[in-house]
Amino acid sequence: MRQRATEISRIGRASLVAVAPVLLWVVAALASSAVAQERWAALSVIGDRMNLVYARMQTGTRTNPNYVEPVLMKDDVLDRLALNALLKAAGTSDPEILPLALRDPRFYQAQEKLFAGDGKPLLDGLLKAVEAQKITHVLLLARARGEASFQVREGHIGIGTVEGLGFYVDRSTRVERVAERDADRGYIAPFAYYRLVLFDVARNAVVAEERVAASNTHPLVGSGEADPWDALSAQQKVDDLEGLLNANTGPAFNRLKSRARR
Repeated sequence: MRQRATEISRIGRASLVAVAPVLLWVVAALASSAVAQERWAALSVIGDRMNLVYARMQTGTRTNPNYVEPVLMKDDVLDRLALNALLKAAGTSDPEILPLALRDPRFYQAQEKLFAGDGKPLLDGLLKAVEAQKITHVLLLARARGEASFQVREGHIGIGTVEGLGFYVDRSTRVERVAERDADRGYIAPFAYYRLVLFDVARNAVVAEERVAASNTHPLVGSGEADPWDALSAQQKVDDLEGLLNANTGPAFNRLKSRARR
């Protein structure tokens, strides 16, 4: 487990070097002299772990038929990728986005209730810390749970549920490879299941929410008894997760803005 987290973190840090000019962190953002009508503080709490999900093909049970191995992250690489995807989607248009680079376990644990009664002390502390910046909204990127459904040529495959960022592994289902005109047994599917939640400070209420359930699939070519985790390189794993975040955060952000301003 430690090796897997370290592998992603090392490659992820190298990838972030290339996007450093785009990724503005809170100190730089708060020093900006730009004045926007709305200022959204953005906080990601989806990157404390990856979920490695193994399909067990059990039937006749109401519980999740999958085995889930949480891979805890030692740093904020995944949260940085999520916030960077948001910043690229937002560009320089209104609202102004101030990304908050927090690494506080309390926010990860409270992501389901940050804007409810139980989370009020934590939210109040956050707003107090950024009071001078005249924040109008808090935008939370949080984990979401959904049906494990991965698109292939024949339709969709997958069983049970998945949550957050991670990889789904199925050792049994045959997946057709169109380019090679053959099929392999098993696949690994990077996934990003998350939600964007917008809290209006003045109204003291959540005013909009958008959900994302994104994935792709890689057949396990000649995997045999090998660990499917090794079917992708460390760089490809990071690229897959970053690609899903980049492709889906922008559309979700635009829908969120539209709903919030109705």
